[in-house]
Amino acid sequence: MKNAAAYRLLFTANAVSGFAQGISMLAIPWYFSKMINKPELFGWMYSATTLIMLFWGLYAGSLIDRFSRKHVFLGINVFGALLLGIVSAYGYYTGNVGEWGAIAVFSGTIFVYNIHYLALYAFGQEITERKYYSRFTSITEVIGQSTSILSGAAGALLLNGTIDLKIAGKSLPEIQPWELHEIFLADGITYLISIFLIAAIRYTPMAERHAENGGLFDRIKSGFVFLKSNPLIFLFGNASFAIFIVLLVTVQQLLPLYTDQHLKSDAGAYALAEFFYSIGAMLAGVGIVKVFEKKGALFGILVLMATTVFIYVNAAISHSVAWYMLLSVLLGLTNAGARVLRTTWIFQHVPNQNIGRVSSVFQTINILFRAALSGLFALPFFNRDGNVAWAYAICAAVVAVFMIPLLKNYHLINSKDNCN
Repeated sequence: MKNAAAYRLLFTANAVSGFAQGISMLAIPWYFSKMINKPELFGWMYSATTLIMLFWGLYAGSLIDRFSRKHVFLGINVFGALLLGIVSAYGYYTGNVGEWGAIAVFSGTIFVYNIHYLALYAFGQEITERKYYSRFTSITEVIGQSTSILSGAAGALLLNGTIDLKIAGKSLPEIQPWELHEIFLADGITYLISIFLIAAIRYTPMAERHAENGGLFDRIKSGFVFLKSNPLIFLFGNASFAIFIVLLVTVQQLLPLYTDQHLKSDAGAYALAEFFYSIGAMLAGVGIVKVFEKKGALFGILVLMATTVFIYVNAAISHSVAWYMLLSVLLGLTNAGARVLRTTWIFQHVPNQNIGRVSSVFQTINILFRAALSGLFALPFFNRDGNVAWAYAICAAVVAVFMIPLLKNYHLINSKDNCN
């Protein structure tokens, strides 16, 4: 496999920054929901941030296709390091980052997130031989979710602390809960480490790219033009995103409230759900392509979507913490599995020259749906009396609706499926 050294550096940088980033994204929703009891503020903030990302996503895609993907990675890590450093310094100086500091970090992390994965996959396609596409997407998922497992476990410790923790009969030092500014400082340091790792990457391109000198509007427009001439790619790319749409809203907005009001549990269960989700996602990265290699990507995604409907319906009905942990494993498997199958399929049908802009179109439509859901779930009805269960039922219905066009066009899309 060519560019092996580049892979190692890229995956390591992604894991390092993702570890502390995962802790921050775990801590902030819990801070609003439980610590300051303002889940509605967080819901509206999340919805507004998502809408702003609607415009940023389209621009980000054009940047990725115009400039070096390596330089784009460096830029977003520099931004992350500066943001986390400033907010953390403010927290150390005043003793508390406050609501606006938490909002700034969450919004900035979403800003980075919305270009990070576009750039990661475009870079991956560029340095990967076609026959290794599924391997790249699978390894990306395994490493990313392994990092999430560690950050979930660390998040549980940092949010709750530990009391009388023993291993093999021996007491371990007590860990006190961390303040947000301490978590943000750790996150900022990992961005700095990632900067040095990314700067060291050297690679040989596996895909042809040419310079584009057109204006911003023309470059953005080309992504829509490509998809207009390839309607099946447009349909598949959007409908297969359904699990990811509801998952992000669930994890980033609903889960703290669901844990507190529906499961009647604490931050430990909240972080543990993320931990079990990551286990399922890692399992998907290890073997999902192999499981569905004969039936194809579309069949596999439909199976995973149907399973997701089952998961959300059960989550809405059950109040068992143990059962929800099992559902979290399944949810990790379905979301990550669908993402591996979907990304491999997209790699095989979209040229690297256009991958950033085409992916940004999918992401923009994804953001529109997420913004609508997050705005709906920010209503007071869903934030009291355990009514968050109805939000989970709605998520199940959304995934079921997205299955319909895929089923109707199954044979047409499947004829293009080269995921094997």
